[in-house]
Amino acid sequence: MSYSNPQTVAYRFPAAVLSSAAIVGRIQAPAGMKGRVSDVSVVTTTATTVAACTVDVGTAGAVADYGTQTVPITAINLGVNGFTGVADHEIPAGTLVEVSANGECTAGAGDLTVIIDWY
Repeated sequence: MSYSNPQTVAYRFPAAVLSSAAIVGRIQAPAGMKGRVSDVSVVTTTATTVAACTVDVGTAGAVADYGTQTVPITAINLGVNGFTGVADHEIPAGTLVEVSANGECTAGAGDLTVIIDWY
């Protein structure tokens, strides 16, 4: 499998709390496969308030190494996509990827989806 013909997988984390600085979920890279984050999207299930929230995709030592999504102050049931990818940051084979919220907003939750192309 090559980068030009990846296996695309969507990882969904329903009702992820965005208002607490915490790990939302973890993704284990498939054995022998590298990857790149191709999208991070959020549909709010609870309105975000006071400040924008950030969702990061990375590792324990570098939380935003593979991508970042900013969720602005928004009402319930609104979608946010168009993440900021990190150029030339390939997920190495066997890496444990962490999806985390930074907790900048005082309220907020959403159905979070991370799409990764594995090759």
